[in-house]
Amino acid sequence: MRIFFTRPDSDIPAAPPPLGALCLAAYIRQYRNDEIKIYDARSYMSGPAETAAAAKDFRADVVCISSFSMEKPQSFALAQAVREKLPQAKILMGGPFPSSDAEGALQEAAIDAIVQGEGEQPLLYILKTLEETGKIVPGKGVVIRGNGGPEGKGIPGLIEDLDTLPLPAWDLADMENYHNRPRKRPMMNRLPKDRKGASIFTTRGCPYGCTYCHNIFGKKTRKRSPQLVMQEMKLLYEKFGVRELEILDDIFNYDIKRAKEIFDMMQREGLNFHISFPNGLRAELIDEELVDKFKRGGVYWVTFAIESGSPRIQKEVRKNLNLEKARRNIELVASRGINVNGFFMMGFLGEKEEDVLQTIDFAVKSRLIIASFFILTPFPNTEIYHQAETAGIMMSGDFYDYHNVSVNISQVPTERLWQLKRLAYRKFYFSPKRVWYILKANPFKIGLFDGVWMLLKMAFLGREILKKK
Repeated sequence: MRIFFTRPDSDIPAAPPPLGALCLAAYIRQYRNDEIKIYDARSYMSGPAETAAAAKDFRADVVCISSFSMEKPQSFALAQAVREKLPQAKILMGGPFPSSDAEGALQEAAIDAIVQGEGEQPLLYILKTLEETGKIVPGKGVVIRGNGGPEGKGIPGLIEDLDTLPLPAWDLADMENYHNRPRKRPMMNRLPKDRKGASIFTTRGCPYGCTYCHNIFGKKTRKRSPQLVMQEMKLLYEKFGVRELEILDDIFNYDIKRAKEIFDMMQREGLNFHISFPNGLRAELIDEELVDKFKRGGVYWVTFAIESGSPRIQKEVRKNLNLEKARRNIELVASRGINVNGFFMMGFLGEKEEDVLQTIDFAVKSRLIIASFFILTPFPNTEIYHQAETAGIMMSGDFYDYHNVSVNISQVPTERLWQLKRLAYRKFYFSPKRVWYILKANPFKIGLFDGVWMLLKMAFLGREILKKK
């Protein structure tokens, strides 16, 4: 078969190499001899027609589209364009959107099936049954459109031993495009130290039970061995010239001993990367030894997802972060000259204004250099979504916008929630101390002023201009 992997272009400003497609392609090659092409429409900024034409030129039998929830319209438009160009091809959709909302994804008639959860085993099953029967048969992680609605057999089991998986198929990525002629920035980090970057996973899953979170990789942390992580790092460093790494784990430091071992091995192997953690560190699980290893190992940017500065909300959403320990660890990391970014949310179910003000206060008094304040988006089939339904809140519609109030499930009036969000940005950034931190860490770098302009829009211009963006 000829298998074509892609993702739609959208408003998402970052386009690192598509790690999900690279992992799936490598897994399929381990068992089959299919022809595989990865075409990153987001990186090329290709519209649906152009991307569908590329799939047709490849003569694809199966087209796999990966989609975030916020990319639903673009994903549907891409599926429609592919169906027009390749009427006989099977069109699959995977990623966070169909994994959380199978029924919503199958509303688009051009999509033949969706893949839920970890995609390796379901995709292999689809290809095998297609070859044997000529059609897609529902199975674990494989959902089709049945007479009475979505038809499947539940979420697939997790791959327990990640060392049984091959390294991502980096040879199928257009690294020249990402490194030398990107049309979108090739890293999630707006201010990378080197454009020759790549993203990696060293673990899958998170053991915490946050009610607002997707559950694609399960509630158990599974770890690749440090030796296998080194193998991938060396491949990227030596063969592809990668000098900047983004580690995308949900919780890289859950096993703090293993985290230290990886950085020790990097030093022994002479792998001199610039490293950032866009989202994957638990703020409590930090000690001085790990921070020192981070610093020696090239880490210059970390992100802690604090979410709420209210102990009550921490308990309600079951994140259960020790806020005082998180505050101390932010100070510890910042004291080593590492940029510390924080993620915060407001608008939780039942949240009161006093809870939001505690969140703002936590951020303002911390040593964070950057903070992002989001409005809670209750994704379909998350626990908080069902809690809101049970509470009698109307949850129909597309709730996929992090910057606007998609649906207000808090006790704070919507207009006041907007005012509090703008207040958070103003109080955090408009202080001489914070300005000095930012300029000292990122003096006049490309992308800094774009970020400042976005912050000004957040702080002053509000939802109207954001909706036009």
